[in-house]
Amino acid sequence: MAAPFSAAEWQRINMTLEAGPAAYGMPERRAGSVVLASWNIRKFGALADGTGPKKSPGAFAMIERFCRECDLVAIQEVQSDTGSIYALRDRLNAAGGAYALVISDVTGRAPTRNRKGMAERSAFLFNTARVRRGDLASDLSYDRTAILSNINAAMATSIANQLGETADPGFLDRALHWISGTTRLAADRLDNFVQFIRSPHLVEFVIDGPQGSYAFYCVNAHLVSGKNKREREQEFFALLEWLLIDSAQTVVRDGKIYLLMADLNLDFESSLDRRRRGIETYITDLNAERGLTAKVNFPFLDGGLHTNARKDETFDHIAWVALDDRLPRGRHNGLAGTLGPDGFDYGMFDFTRLFVEAGPGRGPDGAPEYARFEHDFSDHMPIWLRLPLPSDTQHRFVVG
Repeated sequence: MAAPFSAAEWQRINMTLEAGPAAYGMPERRAGSVVLASWNIRKFGALADGTGPKKSPGAFAMIERFCRECDLVAIQEVQSDTGSIYALRDRLNAAGGAYALVISDVTGRAPTRNRKGMAERSAFLFNTARVRRGDLASDLSYDRTAILSNINAAMATSIANQLGETADPGFLDRALHWISGTTRLAADRLDNFVQFIRSPHLVEFVIDGPQGSYAFYCVNAHLVSGKNKREREQEFFALLEWLLIDSAQTVVRDGKIYLLMADLNLDFESSLDRRRRGIETYITDLNAERGLTAKVNFPFLDGGLHTNARKDETFDHIAWVALDDRLPRGRHNGLAGTLGPDGFDYGMFDFTRLFVEAGPGRGPDGAPEYARFEHDFSDHMPIWLRLPLPSDTQHRFVVG
């Protein structure tokens, strides 16, 4: 593995950043607005092992540098060992912050069998001077009755396809009965959605302003990765369907805002345009079928931002399901950054560009040397959303 940046190289990187943070998408804390972020910090677990720090001091300081500009950060890939996430909170507070944590249990781990790399926690890091915990915290999952129905249907189809025609009409029933008594399925990928590999974690947060408040149901999710695009597609649309169907009560009746802050591993279509059209069609059809009225906005599908370190995919998203006219609909995303310093905006901290332009991240051929920072720092860019503090005078996104 390539050597991570040295202390001297991190100093060059920091000097380049501080000369113009906004040029690299670093958000700025401002008095009249809040910054809400999502970041998959690669393998953010133990602070150190027998060989030394798991992340170099310079990498950890840059993680801290970003987080101190944010009021709420949803973090994915927190490991079973929570040393790093607690150290991040403690360092921010030692520098004058007032940060707290909500951390999920480990999810994606099976009692007797595990997919390598799937088990992890999610965490919310939040600035208690701006953000307060609400009452609700829960994993998000589907009813087991539907899960079992899907398993049975998928097994029946799979076995019938594998066995083909048989002269014994009772053989298929006997085979299904035998499999249902075993501890493992014959295959670990089913055509129907069964359950999230890593359960999304939902926590309520409230942000108070001069007049009014935002009540967010924040959903921190890291959907399944790997080579099976069909499985990723199933998880994404299952999550979207869950939020939309529940919105009739949570959003329309109770006035909450679903805020999805996630690494969705969303690459099941060949382009952002096709992906956006597919999502829009799904939402339109489901809303018509169920009579749903809440509106969905995925601004990072519009922004042309590639959120992985190699800048060829838009895996990471902050999106919302709402009826609140203080939040923009999709047609308003072009107004981002035009409504004043505290108005609606969104962006991405492009650390790959920073590392290359500062020098240490640039190889002899001028291309990024990903191996020097993808593991030590991260392989995902942090993304962020700015909203004004609630007030009677804030911009309203009214559809005429």
